[in-house]
Amino acid sequence: MSRTPVPWEEEECLEYYGMVSLHRLFEVVGAQLTPSDVTVLSFLLDETHPGSHPLDPELWGGGDDESSSLLEKWNRRRRRRRSGNREEERARPRNGVELLLELERRGFCDEGNFRHLLQLLRVLTRHDLLHCVTLKRPRTVSPERFTCGPAVVGSCLNAAAAQPRQEQWETGSSSGKRKRTSRSRGRTRPPLPRRSPPPPPQDPPAKVTCDIRLRVRAELCEHDAVLRRSVTSRRPRGPGRQLDVFGQASGVLKSRDLGSILCDIKFSELSYLDAFWGDYLNGSLLEALKGVFLTEGLRRAVGREDVRLLVSVDQDDYEEGRRLLLAAAAARDAPAAPQKRQRGGG
Repeated sequence: MSRTPVPWEEEECLEYYGMVSLHRLFEVVGAQLTPSDVTVLSFLLDETHPGSHPLDPELWGGGDDESSSLLEKWNRRRRRRRSGNREEERARPRNGVELLLELERRGFCDEGNFRHLLQLLRVLTRHDLLHCVTLKRPRTVSPERFTCGPAVVGSCLNAAAAQPRQEQWETGSSSGKRKRTSRSRGRTRPPLPRRSPPPPPQDPPAKVTCDIRLRVRAELCEHDAVLRRSVTSRRPRGPGRQLDVFGQASGVLKSRDLGSILCDIKFSELSYLDAFWGDYLNGSLLEALKGVFLTEGLRRAVGREDVRLLVSVDQDDYEEGRRLLLAAAAARDAPAAPQKRQRGGG
């Protein structure tokens, strides 16, 4: 007797294969797009991939009366658009999620084609979002802080302080020994057995470190008005017009980029690495860097236009660094366990 297969829900199927839906990807990427990003991407989308309007006569067919009526409405709408009464302002995407949904509606983004979305993000120089454009479910990372308690710190300090006293007990002589030696100088002492030389001190193990790459970039915010004044193309719609518009927009955005910094930060303690990652997630790192990069001199140089700061840290660097430091901590603690068992048995 064969059982009818139970159909899986979409979320259960995606969870099983470790993937996310396309609209969940839109939510992740769209939530990180600023209003200025949405404005610029909407402009580029309208210029390079214009969507067809329902009143476009090319999409309708029928009798001559119906076609002429639609054509008249279409021409009336185009005249209003040229006169400056833009109806597109009300229909423009209000946030990043609506923008990506509009890109999907126009047929330029689906589960197997992210080329146009990646191209738009590169023109916008939002390279920190490129790794988010994937249907693979991201690995869950918990920035739990690794702390060293007072008992562990005390034992480490006591062990360090006890080592010189042990060497002094082995190599030096006590006051009782000196008194007995002074009283028995007249007598000859038997030769002491030769002690084997102590083993040479072992070199301390090399310190394990990890590198975390930090990207910091400052740029002007109000791109929309500048792009509308500067980006124009007389070419007809097609690949040539798209390349022309993208080239002009990329040049304008690069000229408004105030500079970027890439720095590799070395961490040798797991607690410091976790604290750094936690500050990056909750926004404390961004607020701290604003006081360093967004100086009064920079604000005076750019005038009244707002300046924003973008900070990016790669999650793969954090996970790899955490793995290295955890392995190093386990290797340091491993030799101490057999010594404690041996002392307890003796």
